Amino acid sequence: MDEARDDDPGGAQPHDDDPGETAHDDLDGDPHDDAGDGAHDDPGLRASDDEAFDDPGDDDEEDEGRDELEPGYLWTFAEQEERLGGDYGRHMEILDDLEAREILDLDLAQAGDYLLWAAAQSLEEQGWTGEALAVLRRLDRSAEPHPALSYAEIRLRLHDLLRERGEYNEALQVLERVEREDPARRDACRERRAEVLVLTGRKEEGLRLYEKVMRSVPDDPWPPLNAAWALIRAGDYDLALSWIGRGERAANRLEDEEEAQPAVNEIERLRNESRIRRERRQRATGEGPEALKQAILADLDAEEVRLTREPPREEADREAALSRLVELHRRASAAWDDAVERHDEAAISTFDDLGWEVVEVAERFGLRIPGTEEEG
Repeated sequence: MDEARDDDPGGAQPHDDDPGETAHDDLDGDPHDDAGDGAHDDPGLRASDDEAFDDPGDDDEEDEGRDELEPGYLWTFAEQEERLGGDYGRHMEILDDLEAREILDLDLAQAGDYLLWAAAQSLEEQGWTGEALAVLRRLDRSAEPHPALSYAEIRLRLHDLLRERGEYNEALQVLERVEREDPARRDACRERRAEVLVLTGRKEEGLRLYEKVMRSVPDDPWPPLNAAWALIRAGDYDLALSWIGRGERAANRLEDEEEAQPAVNEIERLRNESRIRRERRQRATGEGPEALKQAILADLDAEEVRLTREPPREEADREAALSRLVELHRRASAAWDDAVERHDEAAISTFDDLGWEVVEVAERFGLRIPGTEEEG
């Protein structure tokens, strides 16, 4: 579609992925550094009898980034390969090679944290969010921490997925645990708490909390940009523009062009998203396929804001929300039927995409539109 809706959960937050010395993600004080090499080899998880795990250690090609610290880890991949032996090979097999259904066929009940983290990442990457959440919840309750893992970062990822599904109370409880156990991540927790406040209609309170974060890291463009994304998702497109401007001013103060470029890209994305959503709200009148598309998209935007602010919990609320989404899907399907009848290939593609966008919004909140299951 020319005007695809951007449902990136939470927008880009590269400072959360940066394990360097920042106010957001300081990894000093690792409580597991003294653990012995291979102490956590996990015999509990094995491939099926007819499918052995590959050991990437046999590869002659050197993987890029093996000496960089990745999110959720306290050791680089090179360190993991050196210190964890066979577990590293199983970890990378799950992370890079197995399909979601293959991962779920493994004996995850017997797996240790190191392999569970690989499973959680891969399941999320492949769109199996509910299954990834179940694994992340197990990691959050871990009784035997693995020395290669950063549990604070893993819990922040758990928070992000819970927030996207509207599980706000549990998400905030996770933040409390992270901040209590790792005070150096106070700003990362504050920023996420601020986002939840904005999304749930407590905009002024949330923006005040964003202001506190910005005072501690005034040259970081990402807090105001993440505030702008929260405002866009909350339907306040005009106010979002002012926060995008604040992020742009902070990005302009960065001396490192490579560090600034992701923020510049995000600024462009957010401005486009704010403009598109505002314009289609204004243009959702008239006749013809384009006007109909804009009307359905505007209504879908409004429905997403509504569900984000007050996720349906009670059965009656869930039924009401599903009914509204089913009607949006029906409108997109009817428009698709009309496009087929007049052999309008562009409109066929547009309304097919639009129907699936409705399905994706429904699935984010645990709702399933009847008759839309994709073949697995």
